[in-house]
Amino acid sequence: MLRELEKNPYRAIVNQTLWSIGDRVDQLYTIKSGWAYTCRDNLDGNRQVVDILLPGDVLGLRELTFATHLSHARMLTEGVICPFPHHRIVDIIESSTPLTIALMASLSRQESMLSERMLMSVHRSARSRIAHFFVETFTRLNRVHTIELGCFYLPISQKVLGEILGLTSVHISRSLSALERDHVLIKHRDHVEILDREKLYEEADFDGRYLSDDMNGLRERLKQHQHC
Repeated sequence: MLRELEKNPYRAIVNQTLWSIGDRVDQLYTIKSGWAYTCRDNLDGNRQVVDILLPGDVLGLRELTFATHLSHARMLTEGVICPFPHHRIVDIIESSTPLTIALMASLSRQESMLSERMLMSVHRSARSRIAHFFVETFTRLNRVHTIELGCFYLPISQKVLGEILGLTSVHISRSLSALERDHVLIKHRDHVEILDREKLYEEADFDGRYLSDDMNGLRERLKQHQHC
């Protein structure tokens, strides 16, 4: 069933629009490679990035039950994506309890990341929010394939980073300069170099439980269901 969702891959280019606000919800995408994002425009005209989607993620789950999209979706980098009709999710729900639980877990993690970011914006300094986002992204990437924390791919500009964290470009620039000056990290154009792991995690005050793959709460019920 998963292979069926990925049978029509195509190469997407940087900044390619996958859908816009008001478009009919008719396709979702699995991301085989590359990064994508969803965003909305604030009342003041500034853009707010909602989600960053990485390889292995399913793009569009959040708006699955709506008739039209509530956000824009675009490619952040070039990559390979696999579109599939949104009604295929119904086929999965009807045919496979384990895959349904996996999709629910994926959606739950997306919601948890949004909740964490909201709490961060209320209670944390700009540099702490930046450090937290870097550790979060590293953790997500490391679950797809093993990478080194010392230097990892992060193709996010200061402008986009500000749109993700709700910070101005000035805040982002000053905070990154301070983190570099304090020998914590250096943000390059398409990657980040970590100079001091301990300081980074101290700045981030990162608790990764909201990204956990643990599904014990539903796994026991699944076993009972299969036994019946």
